[in-house]
Amino acid sequence: MVFYGLVLISPVFPYLGISGTFVTIALFAAIFVVFRGAEIRLSNWFPFVVLIILILACVPAIFWMDARYVLAPIFLIFSFFLLQWLDSRAMELFLTMATGLMLVLLVGAVIGFGLALSGVQPLFDIANSDGRPNYFYYTTFANMRWGNVIRPSAIYDEPGAFSFMICAVSALRHLRGRDARVTWLMLGMGFVTLSLAHLVYVLLHALAERSNFRNVAGIVVTLLPLMVVAGYLGGFDILEKRLLSRATVTESGVIVQSSRSRNMINAAEHLQAHPVSILFGVDPSCRFERDSCKKKLPLMGGVPLSPLVLHGIFVSWPYYLTLVVLLISPIFGRKYFVSFAFGALLLQRPYVLGIGYSLINLLVVASTIGGIVGDRYGERVLILANKHSARIMVGHT
Repeated sequence: MVFYGLVLISPVFPYLGISGTFVTIALFAAIFVVFRGAEIRLSNWFPFVVLIILILACVPAIFWMDARYVLAPIFLIFSFFLLQWLDSRAMELFLTMATGLMLVLLVGAVIGFGLALSGVQPLFDIANSDGRPNYFYYTTFANMRWGNVIRPSAIYDEPGAFSFMICAVSALRHLRGRDARVTWLMLGMGFVTLSLAHLVYVLLHALAERSNFRNVAGIVVTLLPLMVVAGYLGGFDILEKRLLSRATVTESGVIVQSSRSRNMINAAEHLQAHPVSILFGVDPSCRFERDSCKKKLPLMGGVPLSPLVLHGIFVSWPYYLTLVVLLISPIFGRKYFVSFAFGALLLQRPYVLGIGYSLINLLVVASTIGGIVGDRYGERVLILANKHSARIMVGHT
């Protein structure tokens, strides 16, 4: 699950010609071989959910006469397939492995940031899926740089994706009651990405913490060494110039250096002019051929309206359902501000159907709903687990 949710999203795989769809099908086949097919017990809800997803995906497939829409939710379906096996022990194992991976990537990002700052040039570069070069600074990739200042992205295509995964694991740790000091160490080190969304998430995550002396003292002790080192290396000046300055708003209400404001306007204007896009999307190329879509239409990606305008509601409904669950979760308790914070991240990264993102989003949603149900009935649960599938998952996560 760590590989599928946190690693397979790396641009290294498509660069090597390894398709996410191919890997998903291969994993499906491997699971059936390992468990000899008949031993696989499906939860009662799983076929029902898959049927709904596929029926709705068939609507735009018929409208556009493009069968590819039927496979559009394959990553989401496989994520549900994995999720039905998840019990508390498997979730704890996943979190332990995911935390270890994020800490290793963060250490590598800090080292790479320091190497670049000292003038070391990248060892090589690869092409991201959007064509932009992604430079490898010995221990981290980085596709954004200003002179000797880089924004590390670890194994991902951009620093925003790295920050998103850090925040996702942090949210899951909080929801599962893990040590807050380790969580805040991850979040503090995550500022090396210079992500404005990371700053917003951290502020919202702080609202979910209990305001007692022990928690506050633990967070301060954890972050103080990082702040001292960052200050010594001139990190605060870099944060001010490369992070906080990006939050400047002009008199017209557009965020400086942000393309998302314009993308949001483009998407809203298109929906107003072509309301049928709400149902079926603007064009199949915008779902399956990104470069072709960019040539036909103005940029409309990376904003809350993107799934609706580009893919239509019959494909994008899981994204908006996820947003509703996460954004209303704080009414059930203070600790669910982390779920709200994660939902806020999805406003700029609306990728619920994407490989990696689909599983991580489902884990946060399941942990949120399971926690709310557990709070009400007196025990922590993952509501999607069952006794048969839990036994298999514990043995083979």
